[in-house]
Parts: sequence; structure tokens; C-alpha cells
Amino acid sequence: MSVRPALPPDRARRRLLAAAAALLPLAAGAQGLAPPRDTLVKAAFLHKFASFVEWPPGAFPKADAPLRIGILGDDLLWRDLNELAHDRDRDGHPVQVARLAPADALAGFHILYIKASSPARIADLLAGVPEGTLTIADSDGAHPRGAVLSFYLEDGRVRFGVSPDAAARQKLRLSPRLLAIARIVQ
Repeated sequence: MSVRPALPPDRARRRLLAAAAALLPLAAGAQGLAPPRDTLVKAAFLHKFASFVEWPPGAFPKADAPLRIGILGDDLLWRDLNELAHDRDRDGHPVQVARLAPADALAGFHILYIKASSPARIADLLAGVPEGTLTIADSDGAHPRGAVLSFYLEDGRVRFGVSPDAAARQKLRLSPRLLAIARIVQ
């Protein structure tokens, strides 16, 4: 991953949001001008986040190995991301999206999204996730312990928080551009 100078926070936020917004018509199948569902916005972010992460060596066994994204607890998001990622690679990696059941193993994914009823339940699930996984939580509460990123709503808009400590434990390097637009959680 090449290191570029960090953009001012407002400019970086506008760029990431513009990139996510550019993906929304594809995710929605260009149907009308209705405001996007939260899941469409989250799907666009999930697809784009990979461009702002440096995984540890060996995370991709081959240069063209697929980027694997697991979705647990949100079938609508799984559907939206599956449609958005269809035939669209991310940084040279084809994208594979898997819908997970609560009893499924949470290993073998580059990105793992978990939606659960409480931050404590998410923290329990994340405790068994192997290193090198970008974990993204979605709960109606605080940033769950162990999650690298988490979605939350603010003024009716999807935002995200980041835990640099959780990223370090996962052996992930996050781009300064991503950090500049996220709410930092300790």
C-alpha cells in the first residue's frame, strides 16, 4: 500500500462519501431517486473499506485471490452487498460475499460484519475471530469491544467509528484517510 499525505478531514470525508454515493445507484439498480436505505449505504462502505486497509502478509495467498466478506445478522445488507459486489473487484481482488448463520465459523474472511442486539453479544462473537480480519459491528449501542469499525446513525445518516487499538490487535494498518473521517473510539 502506498502512503499518500493525509487529506484534511473534511476533504477526506467528502471523498469517501462521494465514492460511497457513486456506488449507490449500482446497488439500488438505478431505481428511482428515493433516499438510500441504510443498508445500501453500509454495503457501499463495506465494499470500499478494503481500499483503506493493509492486511498482514499472507492474508491473500495469491495476488488475485478473492476478498472474502462475511455478513452475520443482516440478510438485507448481505443482499445489497452481494448485488453491489457482483462482477466488481476491489483493488484487483474479486469480491465474495457470504451470508453467515449464528453457528457458522467466523474464520476465513478478510472483512467480517456482525449485527446483533447488543454490544456485549457482538463482543462475545468477536472474541473468536482470527487475526487479520477487519471486523465491523452494527449495534444500536456503543462501539462494541473488539470491533475495528462500527456503524452508527447520527442525524439520520450512517457514520462509523474506529478503534485503532482493535485494528492493531488484528494486525491491520488503517489508512490515515480512513482515520481522518471516522470517530475514534478507545
